[in-house]
Amino acid sequence: MKAIDETMSIYQILSEYPYLLKIFKQHGMEKFENKDVLEKLGPLLKLKTALSMVSLNKDSFIELLNQAILDNETKRDFTLADSPERQKELTLLALLPCGMKMPFNRAFDDFSTEYSRQMNNVLHSLVEGNVNHELSYYAYIDLITSIDELPDIIVSSDINSFYHKSFQENFLNKEYFINLAPAPMNIDFESIGFADPRSQFTMISANLLVLVTIDELMKDNTRPESWEDLLKDEHRNKVVMRGQDGFFCNGVLLPFYRLYGMEGIKKLASSVYTGIHPSEMVKMIDSKKDDVPPMYIMPLFFAKKIQDKSRITINIPSEGAIVSPVQMLVKKSAVERVKEITDFLCGKEFGEISARAFFPTTNPEVNNNLENNLGGSNSLYWLGWDFLMNTDIGKLKNEIEEVFNKQFYETGGVV
Repeated sequence: MKAIDETMSIYQILSEYPYLLKIFKQHGMEKFENKDVLEKLGPLLKLKTALSMVSLNKDSFIELLNQAILDNETKRDFTLADSPERQKELTLLALLPCGMKMPFNRAFDDFSTEYSRQMNNVLHSLVEGNVNHELSYYAYIDLITSIDELPDIIVSSDINSFYHKSFQENFLNKEYFINLAPAPMNIDFESIGFADPRSQFTMISANLLVLVTIDELMKDNTRPESWEDLLKDEHRNKVVMRGQDGFFCNGVLLPFYRLYGMEGIKKLASSVYTGIHPSEMVKMIDSKKDDVPPMYIMPLFFAKKIQDKSRITINIPSEGAIVSPVQMLVKKSAVERVKEITDFLCGKEFGEISARAFFPTTNPEVNNNLENNLGGSNSLYWLGWDFLMNTDIGKLKNEIEEVFNKQFYETGGVV
């Protein structure tokens, strides 16, 4: 790393480290975003002079630039799948549902820009899609034993390895984390007992799973009124759910097990035609072909993306839309250090962004508009903390997977 000093020209700095333009813009020097200005004025203008023109503290700004270079070089080629052990270098790791990742990124980019300006420090964070790590990162989490191996803040989705027995014994039972969510939480979630009674998880939001039917393809079959109706023999090979390469969504399987036992898992496997990403479900439905399955278990976010809604119904079964959680773990030891970040993630502004993207928030100041978004229903189904705390979730997942896959392949499921 070549350290920046006051004698270097603006052109020299931004040619060698173009990503530093973001910091220049944050501090009132957005004119260097213009290519002509940079090429004509940049070579003549020393950093010292440029900073004096905008009345910035020279030493502090140069330190900020050099820290950003160091952070960038540290992060270079760092992907969670390849180097999960490097998560300890992060202040924030976020593994999000696909539909939530884009609005989160937009909001968090704006926040981190202002945060870096005010704190005179670069926020070291990594935001990725949760689905990419079902079979990679979360397997690594099952193996770690030290709190020092984790970032200060982890936002994650679904019933993942943070609920497994090993993580409970090594971390949750030792009370390393703290719940920072407002209390009481939003009535939509307060009513289903969504808050962690141990005050370890900060529950932020939820990915709601609903049932979409292509009504013209239901033919003589009545539209399911409950999740249990999907288990009927008449629906064999007529349901699509999220899955890939023999892996199927735990956000669906665990609630079905909780409601209907292992026999329900076998019957669900018989009903499932294939497992694909929800974006592919939307394409399948919008293809308007008559040889596609008529029923889809999918996130509300993607159900709202279907173009011709006159052909479909977004059903909320009698048990409720399934709540797949979006939760945060915050180290107690880092609470003061990351307060601005967690205040933002738990706050009204981000809650409203989340709710508008059809990921209802736990923030009590936000109207999730659930009844309207769920077609007149506000019913939610949550697994419950008693089940999560008193079940070996990792072991159960493996048992469910074995039973489900065996039945799925025996009944002609398509991979």
